[in-house]
Amino acid sequence: MTRKNQFAIKLLLVTLLPVLIMFGLASTVKYAVAAPDLTGVYRSNDGGTYYVRQLGNTVWWLGTSADDGGTYTNVFKGIITGSKINGNWADVPRGQNNAGGAMTIQILNPNSFKKLSQTGGFGPSLWNRI
Repeated sequence: MTRKNQFAIKLLLVTLLPVLIMFGLASTVKYAVAAPDLTGVYRSNDGGTYYVRQLGNTVWWLGTSADDGGTYTNVFKGIITGSKINGNWADVPRGQNNAGGAMTIQILNPNSFKKLSQTGGFGPSLWNRI
């Protein structure tokens, strides 16, 4: 390899290395940011109580209507991707309702989230930590 070629390769490395490092660190930081911990008790906009448990990027809940679950008691399992949770819910026999479906939720902050879309007739659309 000639001295001219060696110089060209070094120049290329010196020029590109900072850019490669920057993109490498940027992508590492992007994926290292964790979702807020949503574990806690929440009140829905219809007066229901939701017991939420987050394990990694998986969210589970048990939701009960304001009449201690007489109207509805449901469960949910979803996966956090960015600031959204995509999952499935189902009513359980404790309450009168008997439905289920898919749901997408937007995490507004660690203390509240809202329903973006759903199937199956799920009622509540906003939850706030109590």
